[in-house]
Amino acid sequence: MTYPPFQRVPIRTPAEAEARLRDLGMLAAGPDGAPWWVTDAAYVIDAALVDTVFAAAKGIQQRCYAAVEAIVASGDYSYFGIRNPAMQTAIAKSWAAKDSPLHGRMDFSFGPDGTPFLLDYEADSPFGLAEAAYVQWEWFEAWQAANNASADSQENLIFETYTAHIPRAGLPTRFAIAVGGDTLPDGRPGDTGERFDAEFIAEMTRAAGLRPSICSIGQVGWDLDALAFVDESDEPLQLLVKIYPWDWMEDEPNVDVLPECRTRVLPGAWTRLMADKTMMALLWHQAPGAPNLLPTFLDRPAQGAMVAKPRRGWDGEHVTLPGQTPGAVPEDEMGPLLFQAHCPLPVFRSSAGEVHANLSVWMVGGEPAGIAFRESRGPVTGPAARFVPHILRG
Repeated sequence: MTYPPFQRVPIRTPAEAEARLRDLGMLAAGPDGAPWWVTDAAYVIDAALVDTVFAAAKGIQQRCYAAVEAIVASGDYSYFGIRNPAMQTAIAKSWAAKDSPLHGRMDFSFGPDGTPFLLDYEADSPFGLAEAAYVQWEWFEAWQAANNASADSQENLIFETYTAHIPRAGLPTRFAIAVGGDTLPDGRPGDTGERFDAEFIAEMTRAAGLRPSICSIGQVGWDLDALAFVDESDEPLQLLVKIYPWDWMEDEPNVDVLPECRTRVLPGAWTRLMADKTMMALLWHQAPGAPNLLPTFLDRPAQGAMVAKPRRGWDGEHVTLPGQTPGAVPEDEMGPLLFQAHCPLPVFRSSAGEVHANLSVWMVGGEPAGIAFRESRGPVTGPAARFVPHILRG
C-alpha cells in the first residue's frame, strides 16, 4: 500500500450543505479561529484502505478483550493504577455482565509502507460521533447530487450499525443519557459537543422505539432505598448512558455505590481499561511487534524517538514529540506519562498551509462502523482539529 494511502482533494461544498453546516454550528470559529468543518476539501479513500484499517481495528479490539479478560481474572489492576476497590468491583461485574462498549474511536497514523498504526483509542467517549455519522452523510449526499457522482460512496454505516446494536445492548424502553460539560443555570446540559452527541444517540435510540431523556451528569442522583441512580425527576433508572469519563467517576464519592448499584451504566465500566492509554503499553508488553501497534512503554526507553503522553489524557492533551521537553502534567487528573514510538501523521498542503491528517475508525458495539478524518495545523491532533469529510471511490 502506498504512503499515504489516501488523497486530499479540493472540492466545493454545495450551498444547501453549507447552510446546513452553519445551522448545526459546524462553521463557527473554533479555538484557533478556524471553523470546525472543512468545506473546500475532502479525503478520497478506496476499498483496499477500508479493508486494511477495519482489519486493524478488529484485531486491536480482540487483543483488548483478551487483555481485559486476563486483568479481571487476576484481580490485579495495579498496572492501570486503579486502587479503589469499588471501581475494581464495578469493572469486574460489568465485564462478567458483558456490558456493551457502545462506541469508541480509534485514531491511526501510517508507516512508510502504508501500514496503519494505532495512536490512541478514545474508547469511553462519543466525541465527534454525530459529525462522523449523520452530518458527514448529509454532506456527502448533497455533494454527490451536485457533482453527479453516483459511482462514489462513503464508508459510513454508523447510524445503521448503532441502531442494530441497540437491541443487543439491552437498552430498556426508558433510560437517561447523562452528559458532562457546561450546564445552564437550571442544571440542564448547555449547548456543548457532549450534548450534540447525546442528542444524536437519543435520535438513534428513538428510531429503535425507545424513549430516552437527556440530563447533565450533575442532575443524576442516588436513591439509597432503591439502590439506583435517579434522573433529574428523581425517578430510579434501570439504565444510564453516560458521556462522562469513567476515570473521572472513579475519583468521585458516588464511586462507592457502584458495587451495589442496580442501574446499569453504559459504556460498561470495563471500558475504563480500554480507554486508558496504559492499555497500549500492556498490549505491546504482551505481544511485542503485534500488528498495527507501536512500541509503547510506561518508562521512557533509553533509545528511540518517543512521543510522551499522559495515560488518561484526552485528545492530544499534554502530548510532547521527540526533541520536546514535557511540561508539567496534572498526574492526579491524567495519570503519569507513557511513551510511544513516533509515527508522524501524513502531511498535506491546504489553502491555509500544511495540515496533518488523522484517520479514525469509529467502533460501535466493538465493531468498525465508519471512517472519519480530522486534520490539524500542528503535528498533534487536539480539540482544535478540523473535521474533513471523505469520499469512498473505487
